[in-house]
Amino acid sequence: QAGNYWDTFVKFKVNYDRRNQKFRPNDGYLSNLTIDLPLISDTNTLTNSYTYKIYTDLYENNITSMSFYVEASNSITGDDIKLSERLYIPQRKLRGFVSGKVGPKDGSDYIGGNYYAILNISSSLPKILENSQNIDLGTFIDIANIWGVDDNTLDDASEIRSSIGIGVDWFTPVGPLSFSFAQPLSKN
Repeated sequence: QAGNYWDTFVKFKVNYDRRNQKFRPNDGYLSNLTIDLPLISDTNTLTNSYTYKIYTDLYENNITSMSFYVEASNSITGDDIKLSERLYIPQRKLRGFVSGKVGPKDGSDYIGGNYYAILNISSSLPKILENSQNIDLGTFIDIANIWGVDDNTLDDASEIRSSIGIGVDWFTPVGPLSFSFAQPLSKN
């Protein structure tokens, strides 16, 4: 797939926000649908994604969230999509794994997939550092799968990956910083 390409896409985005506040919400949900429609493209890759994230408090000062992400990338003309248009699971959505090193492979190279699904569950632990106003401690579970390759000669590597861990969110004057320690539970 070496060469030069000219691609033009139109992005449609529908966002429905029912959170009680944008910064550190503790109630409500956020629903987001995105469609990348090709106008001028050699492979005519159509990419659809949907995100749903719900927030609740299980006990006093706790924030628990569950998010679900799905994304698909396919050619509407039946062509193989370009490597640059394949999907990769972001490291912030599957903590404990190396970015870009999950999913279908061509030899020893990870080439991304046509589909992925991610489930994230996180909960804050307010009783541990309750006197600190700018540091949050929490736990999380990440579950994800990436699959589908246009080229049928390659290994699909469709395996569910998951991790569990703890994280620290530090709200500094420069901006928020996040640190996490994750242990993979299932990997390929």
